[in-house]
Amino acid sequence: MRSNLSVASLWVVVFLLGGIAGAVSHSLYKEHFTAAASAPAMPKPGEIVERMAREFNLDAQQKESLKNIFAQSRHRYRALGQEYRPQWEAIRNETDEQIKQMLRSDQRAKYEEFLKKVNATRLKPGQRPAQTSK
Repeated sequence: MRSNLSVASLWVVVFLLGGIAGAVSHSLYKEHFTAAASAPAMPKPGEIVERMAREFNLDAQQKESLKNIFAQSRHRYRALGQEYRPQWEAIRNETDEQIKQMLRSDQRAKYEEFLKKVNATRLKPGQRPAQTSK
């Protein structure tokens, strides 16, 4: 009788610990992904101009100047990205090759498929990221 009671008690304890572990894991998971999902999207230049116009009470000429300043800096950022893109790609390609070298042949085939998927979603030179709206 005592043996059956011990087994039943053990099952209850294991069940409770599993429930607690599941609840904690779910809570951590939910907290992590809720925080990531609620991260503010990058505002568009026009939204920044409008926000600054309201905040600083800019007149029409100042707003136009601000738009031009943002347009010029955007072109400079793109040019800088184009200048350094070959170096980024070289590092990425070297990294991919190092990873391939340390994998077994069966793993390497899976990695090649993985790279195809990643490369299909990668931005091409001059391509802009898609804007997501909430």
